Amino acid sequence: MGSFSRPESPEVLGTRTCHHCASDRLTRIRMRTPSGVDAVFVACGVCERTAWFAVDGDGVPLGPHEVGDLGA
Repeated sequence: MGSFSRPESPEVLGTRTCHHCASDRLTRIRMRTPSGVDAVFVACGVCERTAWFAVDGDGVPLGPHEVGDLGA
């Protein structure tokens, strides 16, 4: 299937490995959330966990209130 990851993009803190299982088999999709945050959605191909990280953030996953309708 492949990944939506774009290696030429600057790396966003928290998106190198899965924050749950430490796998590097991640799909990353960069977009703007409904709440206006430029973010990267990360889905792990091993444990299937997902998270959102702000592009200019500190590597801590965003909470539901920061993501808006996309967090569900």
